[in-house]
Amino acid sequence: METLISCTNCKSELVIVEDKLFYSAEESETNISCPICNNTIDQKKTDGWFFIQTVTEYEKEKEIERKKERLIYPIL
Repeated sequence: METLISCTNCKSELVIVEDKLFYSAEESETNISCPICNNTIDQKKTDGWFFIQTVTEYEKEKEIERKKERLIYPIL
């Protein structure tokens, strides 16, 4: 799940991606900090982790994924 949020301190636009565990576990409270200024933005519960990056970094990563060559294996 992706969430768009703005840092209240440095005004950076950020994307928060939550990666949950494959098998559910007990959720714990996690501080979410801005990668630019290290300001605590939010606290959320998860059984996995949060990946935080700027909107620019996020879009660049998506573009790289779209451009990757897809391997097609022949059916024998």
